[in-house]
Amino acid sequence: QQAVRSIFSPLNRSVETPAWMSGSLEINGVLSLTLNRLYILLFCLLLFVLLALILKRTSLGLRVRAVSQNRPMARAMGVRTEWVDALTFGLGSGIAGIAGVALSQLTNVGPNLGQAYIVDSFMVVVFGGVGNLWGTLIGGLSLGVANKLMEPWAGAVLAKILVLVFIILFIQKRPRGLFPQRGRAAEG
Repeated sequence: QQAVRSIFSPLNRSVETPAWMSGSLEINGVLSLTLNRLYILLFCLLLFVLLALILKRTSLGLRVRAVSQNRPMARAMGVRTEWVDALTFGLGSGIAGIAGVALSQLTNVGPNLGQAYIVDSFMVVVFGGVGNLWGTLIGGLSLGVANKLMEPWAGAVLAKILVLVFIILFIQKRPRGLFPQRGRAAEG
């Protein structure tokens, strides 16, 4: 963050929304959805499908699954686990960068762009189940919808607190989340 502040300045910069993403889709007199959020949702679903294909259909995906389920056995089978760790980190960093591009359509771009989403991201992963892509999708969608449904009557801060309390209570009953990881390493 400090490097970004030193090189580009600490000031936020606005990103202009393209004309085809501007406007809204009016469902009825009460519900109106902005086009930029709908396009971001579609973009995220496309990225989800691409990531699922990478993890299910490529040799990198096979190695990532092997290392995450049983690292010693994967190493014994000749998988270079350090390389898999580095490539997984690179893939995750690339996805985080793409998420920043999508976020640029919702808010100003600055050194602190992603800080407001860190806690929400961890809640989604814990709720959905660590290491499960489908759990992340379902957890993110359900927590986001629940938060937005509570905001009108509870307010933004209280809605986030209520979601956090729900996560804490949920984790007391299901510590591995909605979709726990399978495999020998997950049992221990």
